[in-house]
Amino acid sequence: MIPGPAPLFVGSLSVGARTTDLMTLVSSPIRNDLHVWAYIKGVLDALLAGSTDYHSLRPDIWVANHPDHIRTYRKDERRDRADRKQRTREERRNAKG
Repeated sequence: MIPGPAPLFVGSLSVGARTTDLMTLVSSPIRNDLHVWAYIKGVLDALLAGSTDYHSLRPDIWVANHPDHIRTYRKDERRDRADRKQRTREERRNAKG
């Protein structure tokens, strides 16, 4: 039995480091409302071509050169969710008083 919290990675620490790098590579475009596959392909293509300008590969910088890969519908979904939440709160307040 392993004492303490369960380990996040089974195996060596280097596997854990590689896994976190991959998770970061995938989650960064999600947080920046980018098409994940287009971003990862663009970054990997640039790295394989020998690019060492890592700053330009950050999602917030990369999107300036690739505006067609922005998932604009995500902003609409967030706005709709916020509006729905606000309406629900107002309905609850009105039902109380």
